[in-house]
Amino acid sequence: MRSILAVFALVFLVSAPATAELARELAWRDLAPGGDKLVDPLADLTGDQRLDLEAVAWARAAERRGEISPVGEEYEIAVEMASGLAQQGLDVDALVAKYESFRAAVDALNRRVDDGLDGQLVRIPGYALPLEFAGIAVKEFLLVPYFGACIHVPPPPLNQMVFVTLDEPYVVNELFAPVWITGRMSVERSTKSLSYVDGRASLATGYTLAGTGIEPYGR
Repeated sequence: MRSILAVFALVFLVSAPATAELARELAWRDLAPGGDKLVDPLADLTGDQRLDLEAVAWARAAERRGEISPVGEEYEIAVEMASGLAQQGLDVDALVAKYESFRAAVDALNRRVDDGLDGQLVRIPGYALPLEFAGIAVKEFLLVPYFGACIHVPPPPLNQMVFVTLDEPYVVNELFAPVWITGRMSVERSTKSLSYVDGRASLATGYTLAGTGIEPYGR
């Protein structure tokens, strides 16, 4: 009797279907690993003071890179701004140094990716920016978190852009409509060229997604 039950159990295990892998649903914040909270050194300045300080910081950095001349109009305007800020009691040199360190820390944070996502089957919503069309169908695009990204506003950081390739072309019924993408995620940095009405731009991405499914958002 025991041997019969054992054989039955073995047959059941062999014939039982394997559990299908479920896609992990991601939010965009999952693609940007957190770090130490950054303190904005310009938080206590007025709006006008902040704009002037940022302009001074930009001009000094541009002059160091040789992009503008220290005797050119842009740099001279920055010198006047710095003088005006100093007359208001601000330590301009110290604030510029703190601001440059802050911006460097922000840039480093924006380049962070989550290595734990590598190889995972995921599902994530977003807006598709086509890179390659096949008629009215698309096979390669950038997935971004908000409407108009990279077109009407500066591009998101690389950990907020995903390069998507589809195994089958997707017919585009409405450009820039939100979609759900399902596929296998790779933590892989790349640079892609996106066409605009007035030219092209190179955009850095932090992830690549081999898409196996795409559907309109809301389903």
